[in-house]
Amino acid sequence: MANLVWSEKLSVGMNDIDAQHKHFIDIINKTNDAVDTGAPRGAQKKVLDDLIGYGRYHFETEEMYFVKFKYPHAREHMAEHAKLLEKVILFYNRFESGENVASELLSFLKSWLTDHLQKHDMKYSEYFKKKGYI
Repeated sequence: MANLVWSEKLSVGMNDIDAQHKHFIDIINKTNDAVDTGAPRGAQKKVLDDLIGYGRYHFETEEMYFVKFKYPHAREHMAEHAKLLEKVILFYNRFESGENVASELLSFLKSWLTDHLQKHDMKYSEYFKKKGYI
């Protein structure tokens, strides 16, 4: 599968959040590389660990801004975050039980990230811009 590439159309206009989104793309691309090269399970586990840990950190950052700027759709957006982490943890558990989930996980992550950025994150970006926060 082709790697994801950052573009300005994915920018939410906040340097720290954009940098975190770029890091997510990097993690997904590392997953892609692991699948393409048939990386050992240890390398795949590291990518999953990174994804879960960094996901939590990133979501906490976004959610801090939701509170700070009183984002009216915070609850729905946070539910999306929870669903993603839940799904990734399910992939992790399947991986730990010996399943090869890398390709399926990769496909899921690529579609989730682009969909989430373009639909959900752009909504808060528009709100923050309209209110003059960014």
